[in-house]
Amino acid sequence: MPNIKKVSKKVGFTILFFALMIGAAFSVAVYFGLTKLIQEIGPILQRHVDPAAANDVWNLVLEFYPKFWYTIFPAMMIFSLIVGILAWLTARSSIKKLGLPAEKAAEKVDAGDEKIEKDLSDRRLFLHLFSLMQREGRLMDFLNEDLDGYDDAQIGSAVRSIHAGCRQLVQEYLNPEPVMDQHEGAVVEVPVDFDPGVIKLTGNVVGEPPFSGILRHKGWQVGKMNLPTLSGRQNAEIIAPAEVEVT
Repeated sequence: MPNIKKVSKKVGFTILFFALMIGAAFSVAVYFGLTKLIQEIGPILQRHVDPAAANDVWNLVLEFYPKFWYTIFPAMMIFSLIVGILAWLTARSSIKKLGLPAEKAAEKVDAGDEKIEKDLSDRRLFLHLFSLMQREGRLMDFLNEDLDGYDDAQIGSAVRSIHAGCRQLVQEYLNPEPVMDQHEGAVVEVPVDFDPGVIKLTGNVVGEPPFSGILRHKGWQVGKMNLPTLSGRQNAEIIAPAEVEVT
C-alpha cells in the first residue's frame, strides 16, 4: 500500500503540473489570438457581418480584452486544475486496481519467505541439542559406530566418557527434574484434572479419574531452558561440521 500511494502521488503531481501548463499555454494562445483578432480581423467582421451582431461581439471582445489576465486567465487555470484533478482521480483508481494483484503477490512472497525462514529455524532448533551432545560427548559418533566388533568391556569404557559429557551438557542447559517425586514402584494417586501430556496412563484404564496405580517411571521435565543462542549458520542439515586439521 505505501508503494501504491507513492506512485499515486507522483502521477497526481505530474497530471496536475501538465494540466496547468496546458491551461497556461492555451490561455496565452487565446490572448495572442484576441490581440490578432482586434488588430486584423475586427474590421473585416464589422464590414461583412450583420452590423448589430458584429457590434455586440466586438464590444464584448473589447470589454474583456484588457481584463484578460485577471478574469479569463484565472478561469482557464481553474478549469485546467479541475480537469487535472478529475484525471488524477481516474488514474488513481486504475493504479489501485493494478496494484492490488501485485501487492497480494508480494504479500504471498513475503509470507512464503517467512514460512521458509521459520521452517529453517525449527529444523535448526530440533538439531541443536544433538549438535551440543556431539560437541560435548561425541554422541553421534557413538550411535553411528558398529559395536559388533567390540566386547562389553570396551563398549562400557567408551560409554562412560560419552555419558559424562552428555550428562553434564543436559544438566547445564536443561537441568531435568522428575515429573513425580515418588520413587518408582510406589502407589500414587492421579487427580481428576490431570494433564495427559504430563501423566501417561497404562494398564487397565477404565472409568473416570481419579485413578490409583503404581508409578512405573517418574518422567522428566525441564527444570530450566538455557540453550545457547543459535549461530548464524543457515544450513539446517548439519549436526556437526567436519573438522579438517590443516598441516
